[in-house]
Amino acid sequence: MERECEARLSPLPVEVGEVTAKWLSQALATYCEGVEVTSLKLMDVIYGTATKLRVRPEYNARGNEAGLPRSLIVKGGFVPEYRHLNAYIYEYEARFFDEVQPELPVQVPRAYFSATDHSNGQSIVILEDLAERDVTFCRVQNTLSYAQAAANLDAQARLHAQYWSAPALAADGKLGWLAEQDPLPDGEAGTYHWGQLKADVFAHYTQLPRGAAIARQFHDRDWMQRALLNLRSFDRLGPMTFLHGDVHLGNLYIERDGTPGFLDWQSYRRGPWSHDFTYFLVSALDIADRPEWERSLLTHYLERLAAYGVATPPSFDEAWDAYRRHLVYGLYFWLVNPVEWQAEVNNCAVASRFAMAALDHDVFELMG
Repeated sequence: MERECEARLSPLPVEVGEVTAKWLSQALATYCEGVEVTSLKLMDVIYGTATKLRVRPEYNARGNEAGLPRSLIVKGGFVPEYRHLNAYIYEYEARFFDEVQPELPVQVPRAYFSATDHSNGQSIVILEDLAERDVTFCRVQNTLSYAQAAANLDAQARLHAQYWSAPALAADGKLGWLAEQDPLPDGEAGTYHWGQLKADVFAHYTQLPRGAAIARQFHDRDWMQRALLNLRSFDRLGPMTFLHGDVHLGNLYIERDGTPGFLDWQSYRRGPWSHDFTYFLVSALDIADRPEWERSLLTHYLERLAAYGVATPPSFDEAWDAYRRHLVYGLYFWLVNPVEWQAEVNNCAVASRFAMAALDHDVFELMG
Protein backbone atom coordinates (compact mmCIF):
# COMPACT_ATOMS: atom_id res chain seq x y z
CA MET A 1 0.00 0.00 0.00
CA GLU A 2 2.80 2.41 0.84
CA ARG A 3 4.15 2.63 -2.74
CA GLU A 4 0.65 3.22 -4.10
CA CYS A 5 0.02 5.96 -1.54
CA GLU A 6 3.36 7.54 -2.29
CA ALA A 7 2.57 7.78 -5.98
CA ARG A 8 -0.97 9.01 -5.51
CA LEU A 9 -0.37 11.57 -2.76
CA SER A 10 3.14 12.81 -3.51
CA PRO A 11 4.26 15.24 -2.36
CA LEU A 12 3.16 14.67 1.22
CA PRO A 13 2.54 17.90 3.16
CA VAL A 14 5.56 19.24 5.01
CA GLU A 15 3.92 22.29 6.60
CA VAL A 16 1.00 22.33 9.00
CA GLY A 17 -1.03 24.52 6.65
CA GLU A 18 -0.76 21.94 3.89
CA VAL A 19 -2.85 19.44 5.86
CA THR A 20 -6.14 20.45 4.29
CA ALA A 21 -9.56 18.87 3.92
CA LYS A 22 -8.71 18.01 0.32
CA TRP A 23 -5.47 16.27 1.24
CA LEU A 24 -7.05 14.43 4.18
CA SER A 25 -9.83 13.23 1.86
CA GLN A 26 -7.25 11.74 -0.49
CA ALA A 27 -5.35 10.12 2.37
CA LEU A 28 -8.42 8.61 4.04
CA ALA A 29 -9.71 7.34 0.70
CA THR A 30 -6.88 4.79 0.79
CA TYR A 31 -8.59 3.37 3.90
CA CYS A 32 -12.23 4.00 3.02
CA GLU A 33 -13.04 4.47 -0.65
CA GLY A 34 -15.43 7.30 -1.40
CA VAL A 35 -14.87 9.25 1.82
CA GLU A 36 -14.60 13.01 1.58
CA VAL A 37 -13.66 15.45 4.32
CA THR A 38 -16.05 18.34 3.84
CA SER A 39 -14.40 20.58 6.43
CA LEU A 40 -11.41 20.38 8.72
CA LYS A 41 -10.48 22.15 11.94
CA LEU A 42 -6.98 22.13 13.42
CA MET A 43 -7.40 21.68 17.17
CA ASP A 44 -3.83 21.36 18.44
CA VAL A 45 -0.19 21.12 17.39
CA ILE A 46 1.99 18.96 19.64
CA TYR A 47 5.74 19.19 19.08
CA GLY A 48 8.21 16.47 19.99
CA THR A 49 10.47 14.04 18.16
CA ALA A 50 7.68 14.11 15.58
CA THR A 51 4.92 16.70 15.28
CA LYS A 52 1.36 15.60 15.98
CA LEU A 53 -1.60 17.55 14.64
CA ARG A 54 -4.96 16.95 16.29
CA VAL A 55 -7.62 17.64 13.65
CA ARG A 56 -11.40 17.44 13.71
CA PRO A 57 -12.89 16.52 10.31
CA GLU A 58 -16.46 16.56 9.05
CA TYR A 59 -17.26 13.79 6.55
CA ASN A 60 -19.63 13.14 3.70
CA ALA A 61 -22.21 10.38 4.03
CA ARG A 62 -19.69 7.68 3.15
CA GLY A 63 -17.38 8.73 5.93
CA ASN A 64 -20.21 8.88 8.45
CA GLU A 65 -21.50 5.45 7.40
CA ALA A 66 -18.01 4.00 7.84
CA GLY A 67 -17.82 5.40 11.38
CA LEU A 68 -14.59 7.31 10.82
CA PRO A 69 -13.39 9.12 13.96
CA ARG A 70 -14.42 12.67 14.76
CA SER A 71 -10.87 13.41 15.85
CA LEU A 72 -7.62 12.24 14.26
CA ILE A 73 -3.89 12.58 14.86
CA VAL A 74 -1.78 13.45 11.81
CA LYS A 75 1.81 12.64 12.73
CA GLY A 76 4.91 13.48 10.72
CA GLY A 77 7.95 15.68 10.26
CA PHE A 78 6.53 19.19 10.21
CA VAL A 79 9.63 20.86 11.68
CA PRO A 80 12.23 21.06 8.88
CA GLU A 81 15.37 20.41 10.92
CA TYR A 82 13.79 17.43 12.66
CA ARG A 83 12.37 16.05 9.42
CA HIS A 84 15.85 15.88 7.91
CA LEU A 85 17.49 14.59 11.11
CA ASN A 86 14.80 12.02 11.86
CA ALA A 87 13.59 11.11 8.37
CA TYR A 88 14.53 7.47 8.87
CA ILE A 89 12.52 7.06 12.07
CA TYR A 90 9.46 8.77 10.55
CA GLU A 91 9.69 6.38 7.62
CA TYR A 92 10.18 3.51 10.04
CA GLU A 93 6.93 4.31 11.83
CA ALA A 94 5.03 4.57 8.57
CA ARG A 95 6.36 1.17 7.58
CA PHE A 96 5.37 -0.21 10.97
CA PHE A 97 1.69 0.53 10.46
CA ASP A 98 1.84 -0.58 6.84
CA GLU A 99 3.67 -3.89 7.25
CA VAL A 100 4.22 -4.92 10.87
CA GLN A 101 1.36 -3.86 13.14
CA PRO A 102 -1.31 -6.25 11.82
CA GLU A 103 0.65 -9.22 13.21
CA LEU A 104 1.56 -7.84 16.63
CA PRO A 105 -0.18 -9.18 19.76
CA VAL A 106 -0.20 -5.83 21.60
CA GLN A 107 -2.55 -2.88 21.81
CA VAL A 108 -1.67 0.06 19.53
CA PRO A 109 -3.65 2.96 18.07
CA ARG A 110 -5.64 2.26 14.90
CA ALA A 111 -4.00 3.67 11.79
CA TYR A 112 -5.97 5.06 8.83
CA PHE A 113 -3.06 6.01 6.59
CA SER A 114 0.71 5.57 6.40
CA ALA A 115 3.07 6.65 3.65
CA THR A 116 6.53 7.98 2.86
CA ASP A 117 7.45 10.58 0.25
CA HIS A 118 11.13 10.18 -0.58
CA SER A 119 11.09 13.33 -2.70
CA ASN A 120 10.89 15.56 0.38
CA GLY A 121 11.87 13.19 3.20
CA GLN A 122 8.40 13.26 4.73
CA SER A 123 6.51 10.35 6.28
CA ILE A 124 3.01 10.65 7.70
CA VAL A 125 0.72 8.38 9.66
CA ILE A 126 -2.89 9.18 10.49
CA LEU A 127 -4.02 7.63 13.76
CA GLU A 128 -7.11 7.51 15.90
CA ASP A 129 -7.20 10.13 18.64
CA LEU A 130 -7.06 7.95 21.74
CA ALA A 131 -8.35 10.80 23.88
CA GLU A 132 -11.74 10.17 22.25
CA ARG A 133 -11.77 6.70 23.84
CA ASP A 134 -10.92 8.04 27.28
CA VAL A 135 -7.73 6.02 27.72
CA THR A 136 -5.24 7.00 30.41
CA PHE A 137 -2.02 8.39 28.99
CA CYS A 138 0.98 7.53 31.12
CA ARG A 139 3.24 10.38 32.16
CA VAL A 140 6.82 10.50 33.44
CA GLN A 141 5.64 12.27 36.60
CA ASN A 142 3.15 9.49 37.43
CA THR A 143 5.01 6.26 38.14
CA LEU A 144 3.19 2.94 37.91
CA SER A 145 1.80 0.64 40.56
CA TYR A 146 3.05 -2.92 40.84
CA ALA A 147 -0.06 -4.25 39.09
CA GLN A 148 0.28 -1.78 36.22
CA ALA A 149 3.95 -2.65 35.74
CA ALA A 150 3.17 -6.37 35.83
CA ALA A 151 0.45 -5.93 33.19
CA ASN A 152 2.86 -4.12 30.90
CA LEU A 153 5.49 -6.81 31.35
CA ASP A 154 2.88 -9.46 30.53
CA ALA A 155 2.23 -7.61 27.25
CA GLN A 156 5.97 -7.35 26.57
CA ALA A 157 6.40 -11.07 27.23
CA ARG A 158 3.61 -11.91 24.78
CA LEU A 159 5.26 -9.75 22.11
CA HIS A 160 8.78 -11.01 22.79
CA ALA A 161 7.64 -14.65 22.89
CA GLN A 162 6.00 -14.41 19.48
CA TYR A 163 9.32 -13.42 17.89
CA TRP A 164 11.79 -15.19 20.22
CA SER A 165 14.67 -16.35 17.97
CA ALA A 166 12.13 -16.34 15.15
CA PRO A 167 13.17 -17.14 11.57
CA ALA A 168 11.33 -13.97 10.53
CA LEU A 169 14.10 -11.93 12.17
CA ALA A 170 16.90 -13.62 10.23
CA ALA A 171 18.58 -11.66 7.43
CA ASP A 172 16.52 -13.54 4.84
CA GLY A 173 13.34 -13.53 6.92
CA LYS A 174 10.15 -11.50 6.57
CA LEU A 175 11.43 -8.95 9.09
CA GLY A 176 15.07 -9.22 8.12
CA TRP A 177 15.07 -5.52 7.23
CA LEU A 178 14.59 -4.54 10.88
CA ALA A 179 17.39 -2.45 12.33
CA GLU A 180 19.43 -4.10 15.07
CA GLN A 181 19.20 -2.63 18.55
CA ASP A 182 22.56 -0.89 18.97
CA PRO A 183 23.44 1.84 21.49
CA LEU A 184 26.16 3.19 19.16
CA PRO A 185 25.39 2.23 15.54
CA ASP A 186 27.95 2.63 12.81
CA GLY A 187 27.43 4.98 9.88
CA GLU A 188 24.58 7.39 9.33
CA ALA A 189 22.26 5.50 11.68
CA GLY A 190 24.55 6.41 14.56
CA THR A 191 24.84 10.14 13.81
CA TYR A 192 22.72 11.13 16.81
CA HIS A 193 24.06 8.46 19.17
CA TRP A 194 27.71 9.31 18.59
CA GLY A 195 27.02 13.03 18.24
CA GLN A 196 25.72 13.24 21.79
CA LEU A 197 29.03 11.73 22.95
CA LYS A 198 31.14 14.56 21.52
CA ALA A 199 33.07 16.08 24.42
CA ASP A 200 31.47 19.54 24.27
CA VAL A 201 27.97 18.19 23.67
CA PHE A 202 28.19 15.64 26.48
CA ALA A 203 29.60 18.27 28.87
CA HIS A 204 26.71 20.60 28.03
CA TYR A 205 24.16 18.03 29.16
CA THR A 206 25.98 17.19 32.37
CA GLN A 207 25.76 20.89 33.31
CA LEU A 208 21.97 20.97 32.99
CA PRO A 209 19.73 20.26 35.99
CA ARG A 210 19.56 16.58 35.04
CA GLY A 211 23.34 16.41 35.44
CA ALA A 212 23.03 17.62 39.01
CA ALA A 213 20.47 14.88 39.61
CA ILE A 214 22.92 12.05 38.96
CA ALA A 215 26.21 10.98 40.53
CA ARG A 216 29.29 12.74 39.12
CA GLN A 217 30.93 9.46 38.17
CA PHE A 218 28.41 9.19 35.34
CA HIS A 219 29.65 12.54 33.95
CA ASP A 220 32.73 10.67 32.69
CA ARG A 221 32.37 10.71 28.90
CA ASP A 222 35.10 8.14 28.30
CA TRP A 223 33.50 5.71 30.74
CA MET A 224 30.11 6.22 29.09
CA GLN A 225 31.50 5.38 25.67
CA ARG A 226 33.24 2.25 26.95
CA ALA A 227 30.08 1.15 28.75
CA LEU A 228 27.91 1.59 25.65
CA LEU A 229 30.38 -0.32 23.48
CA ASN A 230 30.48 -3.09 26.09
CA LEU A 231 26.68 -3.22 25.98
CA ARG A 232 26.79 -3.38 22.19
CA SER A 233 29.03 -6.46 22.33
CA PHE A 234 26.87 -8.09 25.00
CA ASP A 235 23.65 -7.56 23.03
CA ARG A 236 24.99 -9.33 19.97
CA LEU A 237 25.10 -12.58 21.94
CA GLY A 238 21.29 -12.86 21.66
CA PRO A 239 18.76 -14.34 21.73
CA MET A 240 17.00 -11.83 19.47
CA THR A 241 13.34 -10.86 19.48
CA PHE A 242 11.10 -8.02 18.33
CA LEU A 243 11.43 -4.86 20.46
CA HIS A 244 9.34 -1.74 20.82
CA GLY A 245 12.65 -0.04 21.54
CA ASP A 246 11.44 3.04 23.46
CA VAL A 247 9.19 1.79 26.25
CA HIS A 248 9.05 4.78 28.59
CA LEU A 249 5.96 6.22 30.20
CA GLY A 250 5.50 8.93 27.58
CA ASN A 251 4.96 6.20 24.98
CA LEU A 252 2.42 4.18 26.96
CA TYR A 253 -1.28 4.31 27.68
CA ILE A 254 -3.80 2.21 29.58
CA GLU A 255 -7.22 1.20 28.27
CA ARG A 256 -10.21 1.57 30.55
CA ASP A 257 -10.11 -2.19 31.28
CA GLY A 258 -6.46 -1.93 32.35
CA THR A 259 -4.94 -3.30 29.14
CA PRO A 260 -1.61 -1.55 28.40
CA GLY A 261 -1.11 0.10 25.02
CA PHE A 262 2.02 1.20 23.18
CA LEU A 263 2.58 4.47 21.31
CA ASP A 264 5.35 5.92 19.11
CA TRP A 265 6.57 3.07 16.93
CA GLN A 266 9.63 4.94 15.67
CA SER A 267 12.30 2.81 17.34
CA TYR A 268 11.18 -0.82 16.99
CA ARG A 269 14.12 -3.15 16.45
CA ARG A 270 15.34 -6.69 16.63
CA GLY A 271 17.40 -7.19 19.73
CA PRO A 272 17.56 -8.70 23.23
CA TRP A 273 14.48 -8.80 25.46
CA SER A 274 16.41 -7.05 28.23
CA HIS A 275 16.43 -3.77 26.32
CA ASP A 276 12.66 -3.30 26.51
CA PHE A 277 12.38 -4.80 29.99
CA THR A 278 15.04 -2.60 31.58
CA TYR A 279 14.17 0.62 29.81
CA PHE A 280 10.54 0.22 30.87
CA LEU A 281 11.04 -1.00 34.41
CA VAL A 282 13.46 1.67 35.60
CA SER A 283 11.78 4.59 33.84
CA ALA A 284 8.29 3.58 35.01
CA LEU A 285 8.84 2.91 38.73
CA ASP A 286 9.36 5.27 41.63
CA ILE A 287 12.94 5.15 42.92
CA ALA A 288 11.69 3.76 46.24
CA ASP A 289 9.56 1.03 44.61
CA ARG A 290 12.05 -0.19 42.03
CA PRO A 291 14.50 -1.91 44.45
CA GLU A 292 11.55 -3.50 46.28
CA TRP A 293 9.85 -4.81 43.12
CA GLU A 294 12.51 -5.43 40.47
CA ARG A 295 13.33 -9.04 41.37
CA SER A 296 9.69 -10.02 41.61
CA LEU A 297 8.80 -8.28 38.35
CA LEU A 298 11.71 -9.93 36.56
CA THR A 299 10.51 -13.31 37.81
CA HIS A 300 6.99 -12.45 36.61
CA TYR A 301 8.28 -11.52 33.14
CA LEU A 302 10.29 -14.76 32.82
CA GLU A 303 7.28 -16.82 33.90
CA ARG A 304 5.10 -15.09 31.31
CA LEU A 305 7.68 -15.79 28.61
CA ALA A 306 7.37 -19.49 29.39
CA ALA A 307 3.59 -19.26 29.49
CA TYR A 308 3.58 -17.70 26.01
CA GLY A 309 5.68 -20.48 24.55
CA VAL A 310 9.39 -19.71 25.03
CA ALA A 311 10.78 -23.19 25.66
CA THR A 312 14.00 -22.09 27.35
CA PRO A 313 13.69 -18.59 28.78
CA PRO A 314 16.76 -17.14 30.48
CA SER A 315 17.47 -18.29 34.00
CA PHE A 316 16.93 -15.68 36.68
CA ASP A 317 20.69 -15.20 37.11
CA GLU A 318 21.21 -14.72 33.36
CA ALA A 319 18.31 -12.30 33.21
CA TRP A 320 19.51 -10.38 36.25
CA ASP A 321 22.93 -9.91 34.66
CA ALA A 322 21.35 -8.65 31.42
CA TYR A 323 19.10 -6.28 33.36
CA ARG A 324 22.07 -4.75 35.21
CA ARG A 325 24.03 -4.26 32.01
CA HIS A 326 21.15 -2.57 30.21
CA LEU A 327 20.88 0.15 32.83
CA VAL A 328 23.62 2.08 31.01
CA TYR A 329 21.43 2.55 27.93
CA GLY A 330 18.67 4.44 29.72
CA LEU A 331 21.21 6.34 31.80
CA TYR A 332 22.96 7.66 28.69
CA PHE A 333 19.98 8.52 26.52
CA TRP A 334 18.07 10.32 29.27
CA LEU A 335 21.21 12.20 30.23
CA VAL A 336 21.69 13.53 26.67
CA ASN A 337 18.02 13.84 25.70
CA PRO A 338 17.36 17.20 23.92
CA VAL A 339 14.92 19.49 25.72
CA GLU A 340 13.09 19.86 22.40
CA TRP A 341 12.13 16.19 22.72
CA GLN A 342 11.47 16.00 26.47
CA ALA A 343 10.97 18.80 28.98
CA GLU A 344 13.85 19.16 31.42
CA VAL A 345 11.64 18.14 34.33
CA ASN A 346 11.11 14.79 32.57
CA ASN A 347 14.79 14.37 31.78
CA CYS A 348 15.67 15.06 35.43
CA ALA A 349 13.12 12.57 36.68
CA VAL A 350 14.09 9.66 34.45
CA ALA A 351 17.85 10.23 34.33
CA SER A 352 17.92 10.14 38.12
CA ARG A 353 15.92 6.88 38.16
CA PHE A 354 18.50 5.22 35.94
CA ALA A 355 21.39 6.75 37.85
CA MET A 356 20.06 5.46 41.17
CA ALA A 357 19.56 1.99 39.71
CA ALA A 358 23.07 2.11 38.21
CA LEU A 359 24.50 2.94 41.63
CA ASP A 360 22.50 0.18 43.31
CA HIS A 361 23.79 -2.36 40.79
CA ASP A 362 27.43 -1.26 40.57
CA VAL A 363 27.11 -0.48 36.87
CA PHE A 364 30.15 1.80 36.90
CA GLU A 365 32.38 -1.18 37.74
CA LEU A 366 30.35 -3.72 35.73
CA MET A 367 30.35 -1.85 32.41
CA GLY A 368 33.48 0.31 32.51
